[in-house]
Amino acid sequence: MVSVKVQYVLAFCIVAVVGSPSDDGKWHPYRFGDNGKYIPTDEGKYIHIPNPYIHVDNPYDGGFGPYTHEDEPYVVEETVQDQYRLVLTPPKDLPFYKDGYYKNNGIKIISQKHNYMEDKYDFDFETENKIRAKENAVLKNPNTIDEGIASQGFYEYIGPDGFMYRVEYTADENGFRPKTRRLETPYSGKWVLEKVN
Repeated sequence: MVSVKVQYVLAFCIVAVVGSPSDDGKWHPYRFGDNGKYIPTDEGKYIHIPNPYIHVDNPYDGGFGPYTHEDEPYVVEETVQDQYRLVLTPPKDLPFYKDGYYKNNGIKIISQKHNYMEDKYDFDFETENKIRAKENAVLKNPNTIDEGIASQGFYEYIGPDGFMYRVEYTADENGFRPKTRRLETPYSGKWVLEKVN
């Protein structure tokens, strides 16, 4: 019995080896027809299946429903900002405006120069309380109807706020034309920022 089974298995293997076509890696045209030419078929051809887009009117609402406009303007909360102003501090140790300064001592002249001539003059003086003046003048158009004096100069003094006030001027046939300046001194107060709120 065992030998019969072995014979069947052996016969089956021989048939399988002999009956299978040989694949030697060469091209055999008879496998694909009589002449070996390519025979086209519809196998693998693209077939269009129409599938048009259908719009579904179901917009995404984020779970909150459709958008509705509320006509409420945006109101910015007011923030309190620091506000400042410029303030002039009082002058420091200004002796010229203290009570009794002029009563006891009077005003002393520190320097004085003057030169007077027939067709011109000039002068310059300064006092101990920082008053100073200087002027130069000439006679214009002498012995005519347009005769006059043309002068240039300045005067200056320290005010109660400690600043020096200086007036520079020209005076001639066009009138008196001053230019004023306010200058800091060691006595003057300083401008500082002071918080308002």
